[in-house]
Amino acid sequence: MRLHAAAGLAVLLACPAWAQDQTPTVAVPPPPPIVSAPIAPSAPQAPAVETPPPGLVQNPVPGTTPADQSATANSAPAAAPTVPDIAPIPPNTWLPANTAIIGVLDKVDGSTTQLTIPVGGQAAVGDLQVSIQACVTRPPDQVPDAAIFLSVQPQSQSTASPLFRGWMVRSTPGATVVGDGGETFRVINCT
Repeated sequence: MRLHAAAGLAVLLACPAWAQDQTPTVAVPPPPPIVSAPIAPSAPQAPAVETPPPGLVQNPVPGTTPADQSATANSAPAAAPTVPDIAPIPPNTWLPANTAIIGVLDKVDGSTTQLTIPVGGQAAVGDLQVSIQACVTRPPDQVPDAAIFLSVQPQSQSTASPLFRGWMVRSTPGATVVGDGGETFRVINCT
């Protein structure tokens, strides 16, 4: 602002006398516009529903009658029914059996034998006592499988807690390792 006043005074002194009689006018630029907050965007509007062109073949909606379809043909299109994206769950059915067949591996000499033990029965294998409480199989229309509920404990300590008590399944032999340092058991079948 000082620079403008000094420049105006220099112009006045250098001007002829006739120009000095007039009062100088200083042009002041207008102030900048006041900036307000930005305008909030409006909510998007749904597109207008257009009716299909004549002659367009539309698939019928399952579960509706032709009268329902003609009534809804002129209205907004309905959302298609959603089908869940999951595989069907097979039934979990087991059939009880009377006898368990167990494979025994003797870890000392590498020999294998099979034991046939009725449900509710016991058998001695080496220094272990094997008791069978349940034996079940899959129905004939499902994938073949067998499972045995058994307990294994040392013969010398019949009142002690068992080394193993639970289910053994033929399709997952590595899920339960049953036995001790001398013997290992696995499910062969239930009959």
